[in-house]
Amino acid sequence: MRKNALPILVICFLICTTGCSSVQKYFLKPSPVPLSGSVLFSDDFSTTDNEWKSWNEANAMVIYQAGGLHFLINEPDVVYWSRPGYKFEDVKIQADAIKVSGPNNNSFGVICRMVDDQNFYAFLISSDGYSGILRVFEGKFDLLNNADLEFSSAIAKGDSLNQITAECSGDRLSLAVNGQTLFQVQDATFTSGDVGFIATSYNEIGVDILFDNMVVFQP
Repeated sequence: MRKNALPILVICFLICTTGCSSVQKYFLKPSPVPLSGSVLFSDDFSTTDNEWKSWNEANAMVIYQAGGLHFLINEPDVVYWSRPGYKFEDVKIQADAIKVSGPNNNSFGVICRMVDDQNFYAFLISSDGYSGILRVFEGKFDLLNNADLEFSSAIAKGDSLNQITAECSGDRLSLAVNGQTLFQVQDATFTSGDVGFIATSYNEIGVDILFDNMVVFQP
């Protein structure tokens, strides 16, 4: 199915809290660190030292769990994100993500150059095989690669593990999944900011995503 450019009705800002429940350990070993480039930041979520923003309420939670950062969204048409609170310029981000449960009609991924909650880039995939590069400018959501998220056979469907790689270098933005480049676009709106994770629900609730093994390095 062809996905419209993120019909998001509510933007949810994350605050610090704690929470727990049982989730199977999905990431048994860390992904390999890239062979080139200085590592600027990394997190395997074995501790809470990096103090990612977290949230735990009836409708949604973003918490440290099962050796990763766990997003669970129980309301439709919303987007949640979390970030550790750093500032970088040019970065290449590598991270693992898996759908724990819930609908395949979702989107999730990594963030770069997050100036604040209204201004950032996001690199998205979905559990039914769609992807895109998103710019959020003054709270307005625009896909940069096309009008809609686009299908790719490179994305592992359902509850399979995907490795997401996003590069923000100068005005060049690129998204690769499982080692295959999907998009390269140009945009100079943001030059620096934080990194992070993002997850979105559409018309179904129960979006359940686990992130792990983030490495941020100099491209």
